[in-house]
Amino acid sequence: MLLVTFHGGKGGVKNIYGFSTKDGSIETTAALSVPHGMKLDELRAMAVWGGNLFVVGGSKDTSNVLVFKGPPRKGPQFDYLDTVIGSGQSIAHPFGIAFESPRLPANCYVSNQDSNVVAQVRLAGGSHGAVNGTLGSGCQSRFLNTQYPPPDVFLDGTFVASQNGALAGLPVATDVTKANGGLAVKGVQGAGSSLAPSNSVRDVAISGGILFVCDEVDSQINMYNLNGGALLAPGTVAGNPTHLAISNGGLWVSAGEGLYWSALPASVSGAALKFHAVTTGAPKTTKMGGISFDDSGNVYVVFQDGTGGTGSGSIAKYALTAGSPPSLAGGSTFATISEDTPEFCMWVSDSTWPG
Repeated sequence: MLLVTFHGGKGGVKNIYGFSTKDGSIETTAALSVPHGMKLDELRAMAVWGGNLFVVGGSKDTSNVLVFKGPPRKGPQFDYLDTVIGSGQSIAHPFGIAFESPRLPANCYVSNQDSNVVAQVRLAGGSHGAVNGTLGSGCQSRFLNTQYPPPDVFLDGTFVASQNGALAGLPVATDVTKANGGLAVKGVQGAGSSLAPSNSVRDVAISGGILFVCDEVDSQINMYNLNGGALLAPGTVAGNPTHLAISNGGLWVSAGEGLYWSALPASVSGAALKFHAVTTGAPKTTKMGGISFDDSGNVYVVFQDGTGGTGSGSIAKYALTAGSPPSLAGGSTFATISEDTPEFCMWVSDSTWPG
């Protein structure tokens, strides 16, 4: 099945849709089952990790990362298991999530649009299969601790910092320069010189000991050494990058109206990215969203028309031809969505749930 999240918000979709990858039909419009009274809204990134489904709750009011028990029940439906981490200084309007190692205890990394940082969350197992997360001073990168010692301060759990630490509604943190890996942010200036972000850090991904981060405002993909957090050479893309995917040795990026690909670095040492445009045949007025791959050589790409709960969109399906760069062929409309703006998509096997 192909799981899809939506922008949500007022009047938007509050759950995850599941589409059959056999014919594109909707299998469920409520894949997530939560306790009575629990709010779902503005769902963002998804990931299958440790046999469970992790979902980012990107609402400003209920910022969190949720975990649901896998495999799903018939329907398909995923039962709520735990809230991994809730809102805090750095967990504010979260967007993307990536995992460092395959099993507990482990670290995951959550990008946050309103705090404009990537936070490191330490995961540990709880009772009855639950997964709990913590963050704090011990999750701050060694690079930040070394380059910006006290009295410099950062939001709790900051692994990648912001170029502007004075953001609306949050404690003032230290500014980290672009050269040192600080993420760019723009928005509306408020009282006391604070900034309310309108464009900020987006998706994250991990491969080969490297954390990849969409620095949307600077139009680049930043790379950070997971061993310490130092900035590696960033890769420039034509457009504002928002979504990432890793498949078959390559990093895929949605950036504005374009889709781009780079071979992954062979190692942390000397890591570099060189992006190539990938032709999709989509109208130039359509913004790219999430990307996913199945095990039959097909690629699914979200196209967004508008934004928020008033927007709409579609998902296209392509056959992938390997190469450097790879190419997409046979593009066809997999699903058309009118009730909200689709955000992330994720393929999961219909027959064998990832363990």
